[in-house]
Amino acid sequence: MSLVNPYITYPKDRGKIHKLRDKFEVGRISDEQLDPYEKTLVRDWTRCRTLGVDPSMRKGLILPSDEYETVLAHSGFIIEKSEPILKKVSNLLAGVPGILILTDSKGIILHVIGDPSVRLRAAEDSGLVEGACWLESSAGTNGIGTAIAQKEAVHVYSNEHFCEGWHQWSCAATPILDPFTDEILGVVDFTTFDKDYREDAVGLTYSLSGHIKAELRLQLELERMQLIHGYADYSSRYPHDGIIVLDRMGRVVRCTEGLDPGEWDLFLGSKGNKEEPKKVQQIYFPGTEMEIGSLLVVQRKNPVTISLPAETARIRCVATYGEFVTTNENLKLIMERVKKVIPSDINVLLIGETGTGKEIIANYIHMQSKRNSGPFVAVNCGAISKELFESKLFGYERGAFTGADPRGRLGLFECANRGTLFLDEIGEMPLDIQAALLRVLETGRFRRVGSDREISTDCRIVAATNRSLSEEIERGNFRADLYYRLGVAKFDIPPLRERPDDIPILIQRTLVSLCRKHDMAPPAIAPEAMELLTGYSWPGNGREVRNVIESAMICGGDVISIQDLPMNIKYSQKGAQKTSFQAEESQTAALDAESNVVDYRINSNISQREANLIKATLEKYKDIALSCEALGVSRATFYRKCKAHGITPSEYT
Repeated sequence: MSLVNPYITYPKDRGKIHKLRDKFEVGRISDEQLDPYEKTLVRDWTRCRTLGVDPSMRKGLILPSDEYETVLAHSGFIIEKSEPILKKVSNLLAGVPGILILTDSKGIILHVIGDPSVRLRAAEDSGLVEGACWLESSAGTNGIGTAIAQKEAVHVYSNEHFCEGWHQWSCAATPILDPFTDEILGVVDFTTFDKDYREDAVGLTYSLSGHIKAELRLQLELERMQLIHGYADYSSRYPHDGIIVLDRMGRVVRCTEGLDPGEWDLFLGSKGNKEEPKKVQQIYFPGTEMEIGSLLVVQRKNPVTISLPAETARIRCVATYGEFVTTNENLKLIMERVKKVIPSDINVLLIGETGTGKEIIANYIHMQSKRNSGPFVAVNCGAISKELFESKLFGYERGAFTGADPRGRLGLFECANRGTLFLDEIGEMPLDIQAALLRVLETGRFRRVGSDREISTDCRIVAATNRSLSEEIERGNFRADLYYRLGVAKFDIPPLRERPDDIPILIQRTLVSLCRKHDMAPPAIAPEAMELLTGYSWPGNGREVRNVIESAMICGGDVISIQDLPMNIKYSQKGAQKTSFQAEESQTAALDAESNVVDYRINSNISQREANLIKATLEKYKDIALSCEALGVSRATFYRKCKAHGITPSEYT
């Protein structure tokens, strides 16, 4: 709130304003004789006169009902977040002669609440009703219109108003600004009779505006997370195309690097020369029918192509299952069995090492099923603390426990309703939660934490694990009845070392995806480097492939050579078959010991490349969680690597 805003900082003096208005009307104004407050009034009155506003106006301009219905349809978001706040404050102001008004960015009144007698007089005397437009161009200077014109809080009192019909009112108003762009989304206004002028009214509207902005920020942040997840999901599904994600206001949230959104028709139905996308997908908030944005898949004008050495490029009989591809005959048979269970709703259990593509297969099951119009909700059970498991899965009522969101929260089963719930690392689930999960699978019903009311859920469960659940059952760590319920259809996904023919095609697809991600020209791969890559056992499977190739691309040149590969691959034939970036502490120690026999300059080079990769990822995503996900490492490993390289993540986020 500006400290030099004359509408706020100067005392109100009706007699002084009356004399100033007389001089204004007859054209006897001298700027040299005016203080800043008077200069502001004269400037604004002059603007209204230039706009052709009738100073004798006594009724506000009211929109036709059909136009107003369109305005309401476009303003649902701000109404939803503002009404509860205004209602609560209005209840606290019982007995105070005044009304609270919410408008959109064009000064059109969306909601009026407050003292019934004031509300009636405002409607009858001045047309201050829902559907009326109070921009300065329509109604002269007034709380709503002037707040929009000046983009700051104002308090327009009595005969400060340009139009005679509003002189009986005192109007304090503050714009509601977009939490990310500071664009005006609307105005909150407190209007009372001029005789009941309250100096603190502008403070009230300023506070309400800030509260509404905070609510908008929270909701938009939650929506933004969902939109970014949608971007990542579709980027992997369409590696040869560009992806544009728009929020509910049509603003670009994420866009494939090197792609110009201006070349594409982002608003379907508009006329023009822009190209239309090949696919448009509306994005909804999980578990609801609330549309939060749109995703566009567009044809890249210069699709990325990768040239592999001839001997590794001869990949025959590639089978594609969504984004999961294989040339391995055994895995093809497994995936054909997977296809047979998709039309049913039976639960599926996927077993395989980390990085073998279990989530990709789970997503394929969802997209090919009759539930593909519903949400696909993925959760890593190993990343949830024991204390939060129940509330995460089933949600909770407001006030259920200390520190809970006062509004309560939906659980994953509600978010995945009519869709698919993917429970990764199911073997990490605590025993007491396993019992609760079993009951949901048997009855389709559950209770939120802190509630006695049962809720029905209709979602398909696809679970995954890298553990031997039969061994966990013997140890008493996993329930046998839950294992049989989850594993109605059970599939073992072989690791990459058991299907070496898949390595070249996985490298090829990874290069395509990374070239699009970093907007880089595709590098070639030297034959001797490809020989090492295809001969390596890849204990980290697909995730390790992506990390190694990404590091080689960023730190290497036009050709990926042996020198661009990490030591554990270069010396893999000597028995150092360890993962690179994703190594655990024990593996890192072994690799460090091995490095004693390697030239110090090579060590320094590898270390610098790793540091560069971390920095590039942080600069790209500006978020710790997204950076860890992109690199395929845990937070603990990520922070350990940052510390080792002297990188402070907070400087990038």
